[in-house]
Amino acid sequence: MMKILPLHKLLHLLAWLEGTWITQEPAVGIYPTIKSFNYYDEINITSLGQPLFNYIAQSWHPETGTPMHRETGFLQILPGTNKIALSLIDNIGLFTVEQGELMNDTMSFDLKSTNILATDASIPTFPTLTETRRVFKFDGDTLELIFYMATSKTPELTEHLRAKYKKVA
Repeated sequence: MMKILPLHKLLHLLAWLEGTWITQEPAVGIYPTIKSFNYYDEINITSLGQPLFNYIAQSWHPETGTPMHRETGFLQILPGTNKIALSLIDNIGLFTVEQGELMNDTMSFDLKSTNILATDASIPTFPTLTETRRVFKFDGDTLELIFYMATSKTPELTEHLRAKYKKVA
């Protein structure tokens, strides 16, 4: 059986983030090229004692419970800095590396894509994803996530998702 170790010392700046976060109200998805939609979302951020967090996010339809989007990867803070990297692969065949900084010793950070790769499994009818931005803001007991993206059809970074989470575990 694998041994779970205490939180790695590099992650102490982000210790507040560890846990399970779930939207209490439906989150909102918007974009110029699609019909607006609502969804529920859960983010699990866990530590095994390594110098990174495991990150899993999964969303579902608010009325039917049908799975919608899922992404998994790793969140890490670069040693001796307040720089953060989030590496993700999702269920529509996209792999992204997003980097940014913990903002002014606050409980928020702003990540921008530095690399996006579409695998052969990506959905061919979707426009090409060219850039992303993911902003996490923690306020009291709420974690807000705002996700922006640019595509081959919408070249400017544009808000796509907005969700507010409560920590449940």
